[in-house]
Amino acid sequence: MSFQSSRFSPSSRVAALPVLAAALAVSLPARVARADEPEPPAAGNAVDRPRDQGGESQRAIDRTWLYGDDARIPAPLTVIATSSLSYTSVGNSPTRISYPQPNVGDCVTAAGAEQPCYKSFGGNTAQPGAMMLVGGEMGLVPRLSLQGNVMVGLGGESGVPSPNVGATASLRFQVLPDSYKDLHLVLSGGYVREAWGGPMYNDDSGKWLPGSPNGDNGMFFQAAMSGDVGNLRVGGTVHGEHIFANGRDPLDVMVGLGASYRLTGTFRAGVEYVGQDLEETFGDQAEGGPRHFLGPIASLQLLQNRLTLVAGPSIGLSRISPEFVARAGASLGF
Repeated sequence: MSFQSSRFSPSSRVAALPVLAAALAVSLPARVARADEPEPPAAGNAVDRPRDQGGESQRAIDRTWLYGDDARIPAPLTVIATSSLSYTSVGNSPTRISYPQPNVGDCVTAAGAEQPCYKSFGGNTAQPGAMMLVGGEMGLVPRLSLQGNVMVGLGGESGVPSPNVGATASLRFQVLPDSYKDLHLVLSGGYVREAWGGPMYNDDSGKWLPGSPNGDNGMFFQAAMSGDVGNLRVGGTVHGEHIFANGRDPLDVMVGLGASYRLTGTFRAGVEYVGQDLEETFGDQAEGGPRHFLGPIASLQLLQNRLTLVAGPSIGLSRISPEFVARAGASLGF
């Protein structure tokens, strides 16, 4: 068996040049176009920043916490709208007071009748009755965003004055670089207006005066961190605030912890914990001891990860904690 030589004669090489040129003209633009296209994001791996310069991926978000702060910020000129509806039951026992001494009188109404003496959490969290939150966040420059929220009390909790209107406004800064894909840290700080004022003790009457539907102004700082290990996500938030009013603590500190697991590409389930005055677990309990609640959460991402829905119930873990808290929230990137 013999093989023919694969070498071309000079005349055949010249004749092949137009054919090769035409093939290159067709194949090269297609290869360049494919190289310019971004890689599609992995299922369920959306983050609050763009993978390209526009399109749906720029508006993809992944905000799956119900109470904790998200440890990422949107890309410049990208907006994330947020809303939530919550209901907090403080119980109907007037012994639910924010004071440890048994000989101190219970909270009373203007007519002298006893009523619950509930003290809410910082950051307008777990206020008595129903409350709606509407807000948003906009990326200003890389790693910096502006966030604002308005909270409105809707009533519904008997025996306790309903919250009025509160607000927060803050700047948020992403500490870790974008190269950290599975670990995130955001620091924020700004202004807080309470939607509801907690009870105050009256030395003359020896009674606790009930909460007020109008709170006071203050400042807050916050640190949020989260990490992903496979389908598992863990996160934590530390919130500190000072309210400019007589009789208030120099600093109120609230802590939020959470863990969730991605069961499918768009559905997560987990648990969240919120606590305040934890230092009084082993201290003098000047504020009546720690107040905290715990509960399951579930989240779902829709519209190509542009919409995140999250909800869950919680129960109080101490005498002066809320009996239960229920909340549902939604975030939309656009």
